[in-house]
Amino acid sequence: MKEHDAEARLARAMEDAAPNRLDELLEVREEARRQEKIVDISAPPRKKRRRWQNFAAAMAAALVLVIGGGSFFGWRYANAPDSLVDIDVNPSVQLTVSRNEKVLSCEALNADGTEIIDDMDLRGSPLNVAVNALIGSMVQHGYIDELKNSVLITVANEDAAKAKALQESLMADISGLLAGESLDAAVMGQTITTRDQTLASQAETYGISAGKATLIQRILDTDPTLTFESLAGLSVNDLNLLLQSKQADTSGMTVTGQASDKAYIGLEKAREIALAQIPGATLKEIDFDYDDGMVYEAELLKDGYEYDLEIDALTGAVVKWEYEEDDHWSGTHERGPATGPESSGSGTQTTPSPQPSQSQQQTTLITEQEAKNLVLAQVPGATIVEFERDTDDGRAIYKGEAVLDGREYEFEIDASTSAFLKWDADDVDDGWQGGSSTSAGQTALDEEGARALVLARIPGATIVEFERDSDDGRTIYKGEAVLDGWEYDFEIDAASGEFIKWEADNR
Repeated sequence: MKEHDAEARLARAMEDAAPNRLDELLEVREEARRQEKIVDISAPPRKKRRRWQNFAAAMAAALVLVIGGGSFFGWRYANAPDSLVDIDVNPSVQLTVSRNEKVLSCEALNADGTEIIDDMDLRGSPLNVAVNALIGSMVQHGYIDELKNSVLITVANEDAAKAKALQESLMADISGLLAGESLDAAVMGQTITTRDQTLASQAETYGISAGKATLIQRILDTDPTLTFESLAGLSVNDLNLLLQSKQADTSGMTVTGQASDKAYIGLEKAREIALAQIPGATLKEIDFDYDDGMVYEAELLKDGYEYDLEIDALTGAVVKWEYEEDDHWSGTHERGPATGPESSGSGTQTTPSPQPSQSQQQTTLITEQEAKNLVLAQVPGATIVEFERDTDDGRAIYKGEAVLDGREYEFEIDASTSAFLKWDADDVDDGWQGGSSTSAGQTALDEEGARALVLARIPGATIVEFERDSDDGRTIYKGEAVLDGWEYDFEIDAASGEFIKWEADNR
């Protein structure tokens, strides 16, 4: 360090440490100079000795100030804010840390974080002591256990080497602490050396740490079909599972251990369920994913068709089923595609066919004419004015509209089970001048007869709601029935016994 730099730093230190004492010292020295102008000729010649003593005293006083000021300056330097440390599990906590690794402040970034901190005052604590206290509290409150074993540590500091060293030290401490709790932890560590304004805004918007926002962005960079909003509410353990499943870029990160999937059915069970849906199929791939919940996404191949399935990671239910022809298939289709999920065989009910009386093993679709015959059986003499084949949530359906005597009927039929998924009857328009096959208000069907019509459509169902009502002066029976995870909303014309509404949906 150059001499003038040292002098400048010393002056700043002295100014910060004791500016008033420094002013006094300068005043004493000025008074000493004034006294030098008065010469007492009667006194012995000892002038030089007194000047030396005064100078020595002044230097001693200055030295005291330098030493004292330097000590104060060193204290201020060591205790200035230096790093930010984010600890994320589901609780998120941020620590502001000094250069000598003492905690200056501890802030909860979400409600779970507030619960973890509780009444702990960590200010002034060594960083490793504070982190151990927070991790211990997370274990005690059940946020870290064998089902959720992931912890994310993020250290923000402009000095990359210092940030990395601090991150690795904290990761080692946490791994050791959780090992002492008989937990096989998955600890992730990362550093931030420059502020990313976009991520900072996202973190503020969703009330999460900058570290968790950075982790989410790694996943989105790999799979842009996901959204920041959908992932922000996930725990760090679920994010870790997605990070591993999608093989996201982890450069600059340190990842130890394996994220626990014990809260879910597991990859092997998901494989078993997927293959049970399409016996003889080849499982091309299966991955952990997110789609309005944690799912296993499977892709299978059989007989020239490609099937995409989503299996609920918690229950094992098949929540999505889609298929299309395999572009790489060069053979001929010996049969139609499998068109609906089977039972998982694990005691967990997967998405059922809406009409259980039809065989779920059916792999061929009913023809257009067969679907039309089902409609005409409901309203003999009707004219089908609209008709098309379509898909709904990966399921092949026929849908359309029929008219008879001034009324129109909208319908949807499952092409694999022949079940009516929708049946809605209404007047064609207010200008209809023709007659009606029944009179308004006429009642030819009693409640027992209406119930029997419903159960004839879905044998074994339970009618959970049922009432008699009036609709435009017409007496109707309406209600709801349930069977095997499906619910059916119905309305029946009391005069004709005609279903004017029939809708089936997953509960």
